[in-house]
Amino acid sequence: MSDIILIIGNVQYVINVDPSIFIVDKNHFPLSDRLPETTGLAMELGPILERSEPNQDAHSVICHRSQGEPITITLEQAKQAFLCFAQDGKPLREDGPAHLYLADGSNKSDPIRFLEKLEVC
Repeated sequence: MSDIILIIGNVQYVINVDPSIFIVDKNHFPLSDRLPETTGLAMELGPILERSEPNQDAHSVICHRSQGEPITITLEQAKQAFLCFAQDGKPLREDGPAHLYLADGSNKSDPIRFLEKLEVC
């Protein structure tokens, strides 16, 4: 399992996301601030996705995982999502490197785990 998540596909720039460095980023926040009854530290995915400059016709994101089938969400869902990168002050090593939570909380009991790539389509 890699500690890097790639943003690829219908974008101007391929981005390597290393969740292990989020701890020093001033924009991280307790996930419970956005999704009650959740734990961990998180970052907004939207600004990270924007750095890849998705093309104008992009509409969805396929979440490729090292375990399990890929999961497709809309580009808007991805832009509003959160990447949880740590629990109890420690990186998510076993099922990480990050968990993707939808902003509406619909997957808070079962976030998207084992992320390897986010493919913008």
